[in-house]
Amino acid sequence: MFRKLRIKMTLFCIFIISLILLSMTAVLLFLLHQNEELTSFQDFEETVSELYQDFTGEVALSHPWLDEVCSSNDLIVSILDNGEPLLYRQNQIDTDMELLFAQARETALNEYAVSELSVADGSSLVHKEFQMNKSSEGEGIRKSCQASVAYISTNYSVLCITAIRFPVSQNIWTNTLYRSVILTTLCAILLLSLLSFFLIRYLVHPLEEGHKRQINFFADASHELRSPLAVLISSLSAMESCPERGKELLQTIKKESLRMQRLVNDMFTLASLDNGKIAIHITEVCLYTLFLEAYEKFETAAIHKHIFLEISIPEESDAMAYCDPERLTQIFTILFDNAVSYTPEGGHILAAILESHNKFIITVSDSGPGIPDEAKEKVFSRFYRYDQSRTDKNHFGLGLSIAKEIIELHEGTISVLDSPEGGAEFKIVLPTNAN
Repeated sequence: MFRKLRIKMTLFCIFIISLILLSMTAVLLFLLHQNEELTSFQDFEETVSELYQDFTGEVALSHPWLDEVCSSNDLIVSILDNGEPLLYRQNQIDTDMELLFAQARETALNEYAVSELSVADGSSLVHKEFQMNKSSEGEGIRKSCQASVAYISTNYSVLCITAIRFPVSQNIWTNTLYRSVILTTLCAILLLSLLSFFLIRYLVHPLEEGHKRQINFFADASHELRSPLAVLISSLSAMESCPERGKELLQTIKKESLRMQRLVNDMFTLASLDNGKIAIHITEVCLYTLFLEAYEKFETAAIHKHIFLEISIPEESDAMAYCDPERLTQIFTILFDNAVSYTPEGGHILAAILESHNKFIITVSDSGPGIPDEAKEKVFSRFYRYDQSRTDKNHFGLGLSIAKEIIELHEGTISVLDSPEGGAEFKIVLPTNAN
């Protein structure tokens, strides 16, 4: 499921990245092409202007000079003297080009009012440059070109010079700049696609882990519920076959029902914490009093197991804390219950609380078997029990995970350390102004 999700998210990111970068590249190439056309046209204007200036200063035309100018600037030139064509490159000008020259002169006249009359007022040179599209009459002529029409007044006549240049069309892959832009875009798409793959993998990983924990949670919950249900069913069957054992079996049913009720309550608490449905009702209470009340609940159980249960509270135990008293009592109960349950007979439990640097530090340490370093973080996981071989049916491995969630809601921390007596020490740090 998550593999398909990663693939779909990666493909979607690649599509979006490619769409954005390719669109930006297309706009950039268009602007570069526009700039290239503008530069080419400006160069054409400068070239023909220099050509016309040379014409106005020459008395006689030099064909070799004109050949050199046209060849070096990719120009095709038509010269009319009083409407009659001069024999310049006559063999190189075909019918299509004659039509194109005629179209250029017509365009200059109709759109820019450039004609022989333009030099009648005493001006010796009038010219106009423009972009021109293919004429509909000339099917063999290229689609667009740069054209210039000039009229030069001499002592004896009026010269009409028409210059045409076909800009070299740059292939997108032969133009170095275009090719660099496209290759850079493709490399960027590739690199960002790889980055998207690893980033999505990183982002989806917590979801996969959460899904695995959820599956494990349901599996563990089903396992824990199956045991009391099996006892209930077997007890009911036994009551049918042996009515005389009814009282004994009813006690068993009650015990297992209460056990199942505790498990369901713990699961409901965790579910409410996950959904944010547990409200923390902050009030000002004496934390020392809450801690002492929780301690007193387990004095009798400790005496029955011959465990020395000791508590350390400052003499001036009137420091007030802002917390949820019901939830804090629940946490203290979990810690004392675990300590009494896992401490062997004749052991020792020390519970202490003190205030230091605007923080309350609560510790519950025992002389039990302890918890190895590799299991210290896992003890706060749901349904985790370090000693899986224990047959204590009153612990499901949910208490410490509930405690951790509630402590974090109070902006505090809970951790497990090695106690001085070789067992485990649970340490809670709460701010005095938790809210």
